[in-house]
Amino acid sequence: MKYQYAVLSVLILISIFGCKARLKGTDSLTDNLIGRKDSLAFELCQIFGSDQGVRLSEGFPDKMKLIQSIDTFNFNRVTDFVRKNGFPTEKLLGSKYIKVECVQSCVYSVLLHNPHRLVNEKEHFDLFLNEVKKGNLEANFFATILDKYYWTKSTNKENRRVFYGSQFGKPCIQTKEATNKARVEIGLKPLADDGFVDCGGEKLDMPKERK
Repeated sequence: MKYQYAVLSVLILISIFGCKARLKGTDSLTDNLIGRKDSLAFELCQIFGSDQGVRLSEGFPDKMKLIQSIDTFNFNRVTDFVRKNGFPTEKLLGSKYIKVECVQSCVYSVLLHNPHRLVNEKEHFDLFLNEVKKGNLEANFFATILDKYYWTKSTNKENRRVFYGSQFGKPCIQTKEATNKARVEIGLKPLADDGFVDCGGEKLDMPKERK
């Protein structure tokens, strides 16, 4: 455990210096941490830095456990950020900061690494569905995040199954009614029959209706 904390501390320090390097030249952040946009952008880059840093680091004992711990920590930070400040948009952060990779990609990366939190925890599903309704988060990307959960958990590892229909693949025609109802809920159009695949008599671990 002490080893994990030590590694985490190093990664956080690396992410802080990495954030300064990425943001250098956009405003006065690296010289003087003042201003709301500065601090918000810096916070997002810190989160993104730890999210990517632990994955890109060389192997070490219990790396997977540390990744899971950091993912949980980062998800909580991202949800707190959105609740407190709003979704990271150009209006919130300004045209310069929103173009910086660590600012632009932070929330998306963290959500993709924590799809189970959205599928299984209604408060978090509703939080980001609300951002979809506001136009801050694309419905197609929201579906991709949710489908990653089903894709990862699929019992069929050769032809992984999804529920919403997204970049991860087409859903099964056997879940057509529930899938289309769920798609409409998140702002997507229902799929026609050719948007599905026939999964035959395969046992599917999909919700008959999203709760």
